[in-house]
Amino acid sequence: MEPQIAAGQPNGLPPLVGSRLVVVSNGLERAYDRARLLDSLGYRVAACGDPAGAPGFVAELSPDSIVVDLAREIGAPDEVVSTLRVVSQVPVIVVGCTGSLAEMTRCFDAGADDYARPNANTEEIDLRLRALFRRIKQMAPASVETTETVYQIGDLEIDIASQVVRKRGQVVALSPTEFRLLVTLAERRGSVIPARALIARVWGNQYSGETHYLRLYVRYLRQKLEDDPRHPTYIVNRWGAGYALEEPARAA
Repeated sequence: MEPQIAAGQPNGLPPLVGSRLVVVSNGLERAYDRARLLDSLGYRVAACGDPAGAPGFVAELSPDSIVVDLAREIGAPDEVVSTLRVVSQVPVIVVGCTGSLAEMTRCFDAGADDYARPNANTEEIDLRLRALFRRIKQMAPASVETTETVYQIGDLEIDIASQVVRKRGQVVALSPTEFRLLVTLAERRGSVIPARALIARVWGNQYSGETHYLRLYVRYLRQKLEDDPRHPTYIVNRWGAGYALEEPARAA
C-alpha cells in the first residue's frame, strides 16, 4: 500500500502545466510540430516560424520561456538568441543546428540558458525547462512568495506547504501520488489539462501512454473528495480532452 502524504516531502522538478512558451523555428510547419508536442505536455505554446520577427512576437506575448529550434544545419541560433535578449530575459533553450562545441559556446555567450543537441526530443526539452525553473525558484528571495501555497476550491482547501488537504475543515488523507495529481489539477483549476500532461507530471514522461494509471487515481480522488463519486462536481472529465478541477456550482 502506498504511504500517506507527509509534510516536508521533496517536490522534485516543478510542474509547468499552463506555462506560456514560444517556439521559434525556421518555418511554421516545424514550429507547429514542436509546439504541438509541447502542448500535449500541458504548456500553452505559441509558434513563430520567422526568426527575424521573433523579437516582436515575443515582446507582444510575454511568454514564461522560449525554445529556439531552427533545424539541423540551418540558421544561426546564437544570432536569434541575441535578438531575443533585447526584448526578454525569460529562460531560453536552444536546440542546436550543428551540435558543435563552437555553436554551443556562441549560444551561451549570446544569452541562452541551456543547449540541447540537434533533434532533441520534446521530453528532453520539457525536463530541461523544469530544471531551469526549479533553479529559478530556489534562487528566489525567501521573503518573496513566488507561488500560491493554499488553494481554496469550493469546500476543498489544498495546502501546498504542509501537504494537507481538508474538506469542510476535515483532513482528507491522500497518498503522495493522489496529492501530486490533485495539486497539478489545482494549479490550473477551471482549465482542462490533457491526460498526457497529467501523466507526465505525476508519474513521469516515460509513462505518458499509461492512461490506466490516471483513470485509477482519478477514481481514488473522487472517492475521497466528492460527495457523490458517481456524479463528480470537482474532478470532471472532458471527453477527448482531459480532466479539470472545477468549483462546484452552488445550489440556488
